[in-house]
Amino acid sequence: MRLFPAINEAGPGFGLALLLVSMTTTQIGSAAAKFLFVEVGPTVAVALRLIVATLLLFLALRPWRNVPKGKAWRSVAVYGLSIAVMNAVFYQAIARIPLGIAVTLEFSGPLFVAVISSRRWTDYAAVALAVLGLLLLFPWSGLAEGGASLDITGMLFALTAAFFWGAYIIFGRRAGGSAGSGAAAWGMLIGTAAILPWALVESGGVLVPAHQMADVLPLALFVGFMASALPYGLEIMALRIVPPQVYGVLMSLEPGAAALFGFLILGEVLSLFQWAAIVCVIAASLLVSLGGRGAEGN
Repeated sequence: MRLFPAINEAGPGFGLALLLVSMTTTQIGSAAAKFLFVEVGPTVAVALRLIVATLLLFLALRPWRNVPKGKAWRSVAVYGLSIAVMNAVFYQAIARIPLGIAVTLEFSGPLFVAVISSRRWTDYAAVALAVLGLLLLFPWSGLAEGGASLDITGMLFALTAAFFWGAYIIFGRRAGGSAGSGAAAWGMLIGTAAILPWALVESGGVLVPAHQMADVLPLALFVGFMASALPYGLEIMALRIVPPQVYGVLMSLEPGAAALFGFLILGEVLSLFQWAAIVCVIAASLLVSLGGRGAEGN
């Protein structure tokens, strides 16, 4: 089996392909998760998603053949905890605000990771664009169309998810480098263990009542596979060959993809100002991209 050596030898084009598939499946799974909220609520939905993803990743990757050793566990543990918190607060966000808006706010995390790794004028312009995008969304700015139509608690949850998305990128790269692609499975297991007690308390000790099994489990399997198992498995491989800055750049279309699938699957229609905010954040990421490529070519 030369899968992992081949990944190590692959170029950035392969990493781009992995991340594009990851982005698409993540947004489809996130949109589908809103239907799961109706049955069990956001916290239990996160727990079910991570349980399914953990089982699928262990079956696919068989990580017991490559158990992290020594200090590698530290990166894997922080990576797994980042997954748990990132997903938990993100689900709280999309339970309150449109998917495209939540991802736009959350995207400030990877954008920040991309910017701090370089010092070009385009990076500062990117920060200005990203801040403008955020101002277009926050009601107290006086610019947001519809004012208080966006739930401020949901927006703060999305910004919290942004912080942990940044941690996910940094520690995912470290975990993948030290424990290989099996780090995705071990990290998911740690994340599941972290979120499960919270979900059990909130659900009264039973994640899914017997009378809901037929409705909940197929949807949970779909969400777990599309939103966690497949994208995290792909991303842990991509993060081994794609630097954090480039990762942030390649995912620049994430807010637009989220808004698109939010519209197609959930019927979430965004205002002109909200679309303008999304465009600002995408443009900020593209500025970082162009600056990064220029530097790499010199």
